[in-house]
Amino acid sequence: MRKNVISKLMNLPIVPGRGLNLKSAINSRQDFLKNQGLSIEHIMNSNLDLSEIQNNIESYVGGVELPLGLVGPIGFKDGLKNEMVYTLVGTLEGALVASMNRGAKAIALSGGFSANVAWQKMVRAPLFLFDKEEEALCFESFVLSEKMAIAALVKKYSNHAELIGLEAFVRSTDVHLKLVYTTGDASGQNMTTTCTWHAMMYLVDAFKKKFNLSPHDFVIEGNGAADKKISQYNITNGRGINVTASCFLPEEVVEKVLRTSSMSMSRFYKPSKSLANEEGMVGYNINVANAIAGIFTSTGQDLACIHESATGFLELESVNGGLNVSLTLPNLVVGTIGGGTHLSKPSEVLKIMGCLGSGSDERFAKLIAGFALGLELSTYAAIVSGEFAKAHEKLGRNKPVKWLLKSELTSEFLSKFSTNSDPKIGLSFNVFEHDTVENGILTTIASRISKKLIGFVAIECTKRDTSGNQFKEKFLLKSKPLDQEIIKGLHLIASSINIELADLIKESASDMEYSGSHIKDIKLYQYLTKVKYPFIPGFHGSYVNTKREIYLFMQEYLEPSSLVIFNSENTPEIWGDKEISRVLKALFLFHQMTEDAVISGILEFDASESILLYQKLLSITLAESHNISDIDVLKGIAENMRNWSSIASGIRLKKCIVHNDFNPRNIAIRTNGQPVMYDLELAVIDFPTRDLVEFLSFVLPINFKKETLLKYLGYYCAEATELSSQSDWNKAICYSLETYIATRLTFYEVAGVVVKYEFSNRILNVAIRMLKILRNEQ
Repeated sequence: MRKNVISKLMNLPIVPGRGLNLKSAINSRQDFLKNQGLSIEHIMNSNLDLSEIQNNIESYVGGVELPLGLVGPIGFKDGLKNEMVYTLVGTLEGALVASMNRGAKAIALSGGFSANVAWQKMVRAPLFLFDKEEEALCFESFVLSEKMAIAALVKKYSNHAELIGLEAFVRSTDVHLKLVYTTGDASGQNMTTTCTWHAMMYLVDAFKKKFNLSPHDFVIEGNGAADKKISQYNITNGRGINVTASCFLPEEVVEKVLRTSSMSMSRFYKPSKSLANEEGMVGYNINVANAIAGIFTSTGQDLACIHESATGFLELESVNGGLNVSLTLPNLVVGTIGGGTHLSKPSEVLKIMGCLGSGSDERFAKLIAGFALGLELSTYAAIVSGEFAKAHEKLGRNKPVKWLLKSELTSEFLSKFSTNSDPKIGLSFNVFEHDTVENGILTTIASRISKKLIGFVAIECTKRDTSGNQFKEKFLLKSKPLDQEIIKGLHLIASSINIELADLIKESASDMEYSGSHIKDIKLYQYLTKVKYPFIPGFHGSYVNTKREIYLFMQEYLEPSSLVIFNSENTPEIWGDKEISRVLKALFLFHQMTEDAVISGILEFDASESILLYQKLLSITLAESHNISDIDVLKGIAENMRNWSSIASGIRLKKCIVHNDFNPRNIAIRTNGQPVMYDLELAVIDFPTRDLVEFLSFVLPINFKKETLLKYLGYYCAEATELSSQSDWNKAICYSLETYIATRLTFYEVAGVVVKYEFSNRILNVAIRMLKILRNEQ
């Protein structure tokens, strides 16, 4: 039987250069895997410096990248200093960095956290086996008498390790030792292993000389140290750094940032902790492991120590005026030297935290505890407020969908729907990287809840003319998220702001302009191309597969070098009179050409259908936003919402298809002065004034003059051949301003609780000023 086993082992494949990290050995291993039919094409593409990792890895073949997210600033009270500190977190778990940032913000606004380190220890627990119990008891007594000698011996083998404790435990004929060290700025597993081995050799030799007795066997670790495992003994007595971070959060911060109350958080804490104790949970925390794992990953720590290091004890108490919180990490095994901390990227992260090199291990532990406390606060608040459940609600699918993958964007696939596929001209497509075209806000929001390919992809087409000459042309491919994915993304953002708002968004989904957004772009581009509207990018075909949720189209790639104005939502000063007037003329033509168009999926928008939603948005805007030029205008809009339906029905102005997202993020100016508009996904049927007021709110300066506004309104109206009365135009403009402010600008302002848009407050104040001026004109 044994010969058969050995014979099988002899047939195992021989991996070349096993353990060696020479370039030749690495290449041989990579070739070996390829010959085994195992592809490591992407794994091989690594930027790791081989000289840096020689002692950190064996049999190297490549690397895996993890994205790093910025967390902070968090307030850290270190003695008399109160500093703002950042860290980077490595993770693939969506929303983790956002949650850590919310907790860090709450702590920073509360004046920061303070922290205390009780001790730093590293333990090794060798095991000695004897034949008789008397021998074991004799060895126990001898070991304890040799503590001073062992401590001196340790100093010979390490500049950092210092023996501070020695214990012995006899179990029948077995003797377990615990050697307890401090290890400076290193976590200390390796140095204490070396020191302990030499201590064992000394003890065995000295014991034999004195008593003529020896253990019949021994090992350096009998698992008494619970290395990389959770141990109640270590929690009580110490292994790693024992650190506690504490903070007081004023009630205002709890309500404004964490979106709950100290009473609500305290109410659930005690019964939750009681059950955790009853069921044997070691410690009590919400998700400390997420913060520990993220910071360990980015700073080159031993990832196997996450398990024991993430043991945490969260304490929470509602007091007069706010919330007292603390988090104790009793077994945080970390170091600022050794391990992977010397690698270039972990070194940069440690430097950002002010923790690079000697003398910073305690600071590092304190900061980890503080950032972990922030995550505890944010996650627990989300659970208590209902945000956690709302943010994880599923839209529900009956069966999985085979989503479009980037790898499918082959020449064969793209040429099937591209209108450029002239059979006389051979062509091929390839994806190329670009950094000039960013996905829009809605696509970015949808990306948070979907893993499918959505957004822009730059495509380069190689063509060959009839003479055989090759030439290249660039296109932009856009893959649309479903409207329900956009709604779910909005719901996710809203759930971290106000639970009632999240519910209202879900209830109002079918009445909002996002309904049908995945098909509107395609349908409208097809129509505008057919009627030869000149102010859109060239449209080059579309592909729809409803079963696979694919809504894809190809358009002209707008080269930045061919544009004089592009992505200018934050720079109104670059819009001159000439550019504004040209856009208004192009806008009028757009409205004129869509006035009688019937395009499936583009429906009339009635803001009065979702008044409760828009009232909620206005109320949050009033409570959360700062620097609003005239709050009374917003209050007046809230009161006037009930009249929107009757106001709209009394305006004798014909409706048409409006862009409904008509701002300088979706409008460019070519070098020849011609405007070009795009991103038509929010198009609805409404008064043409809706696009007019949005565009002007972006391009007018904050202190614009009344005459300037009236001049630009005149540019648009002058293009009309059959105008309704001036009174109807003024009513329509005021109505459009009210609905624009309430339905769109409040979205921007409220979203600012989570992600701030630079233009948001400016365009809100411009729109308010426009409304005040025009009301005086009526």
